[in-house]
Amino acid sequence: MASSLRPCVGSLLLGSASLVLVTISPWSPPLEARTMAPPPKTPVRIYQPDGDTCQADHMLKAYQNQLLQFADQPPQVLQRLRQIQLELGEASLKRCANENRISREEADRIWRELQRQPLPGSQPP
Repeated sequence: MASSLRPCVGSLLLGSASLVLVTISPWSPPLEARTMAPPPKTPVRIYQPDGDTCQADHMLKAYQNQLLQFADQPPQVLQRLRQIQLELGEASLKRCANENRISREEADRIWRELQRQPLPGSQPP
């Protein structure tokens, strides 16, 4: 009985060895050259402000409160967050003005006020 199993085991081992040789073969492409499927694309969402968002008092209050949750962070972090906040604020104001939800003069006034807002923990200028 043992002699009848020996050819089966031998061919199984030989088959496994050839599989390993194929996958590690120097003729196969290196791992970094193999292509992987691209990650799924996330849908692009464009912010569409509404009438409430474009109101000066709503926008200013929101921007005053946004950085408060990061008040315990180092000044460098707060500066970077403020920079991002101002970039987003500028884009929001432009969109509000382009959609005639506020005048360009009002958008400029709000923009100046946003730039003057102090960082959490600092004294106002």
